[in-house]
Amino acid sequence: MNEPMNEIIPGLYLGDIFAARNPGYLQNHGISHILTIARGSLGLLSSTLEQNDTDAAFKHKQIELDDLPDEKLLDQLESGVRFIDNALANGGSQDNGERQEGKILVHCLQGMSRSTSFVVAYLVWKNTVTVGNALEVVQEKRKKARPNAGFYRQLLEWEARCIQERGR
Repeated sequence: MNEPMNEIIPGLYLGDIFAARNPGYLQNHGISHILTIARGSLGLLSSTLEQNDTDAAFKHKQIELDDLPDEKLLDQLESGVRFIDNALANGGSQDNGERQEGKILVHCLQGMSRSTSFVVAYLVWKNTVTVGNALEVVQEKRKKARPNAGFYRQLLEWEARCIQERGR
């Protein structure tokens, strides 16, 4: 069954535009943040991102990329990974004033290539795993997750950068 979004690790969801366009669905899953990896207008998400009567709008970031192998994914990964990490660490306040961890939906159109690449990059950065291992974890939860070949090559460069940073 194709779910609009799947929880990859606690609080980190990978999904498609249909999940992102459904504010009730997102609220039912406790989503506090949305990372959109797509070029162009957010008109499709306007109902999700507008303030409603009961809750504040979701915290949102958009990274403009097309799903093309020659897109400069590597240039955008750090910004996306930091947004994911911040969302998971600093979600929001509960009614009793206590902090709770956030939950984030990372999505593109199909939840297959662009958004998968950012989730894999986050797992590589945060958990000191290889791109191959991170992609395996993602694909266990979302079968159609599959970065395009150009994104995969750039993820391998990201992995090398993360290893180099840890060595300092």
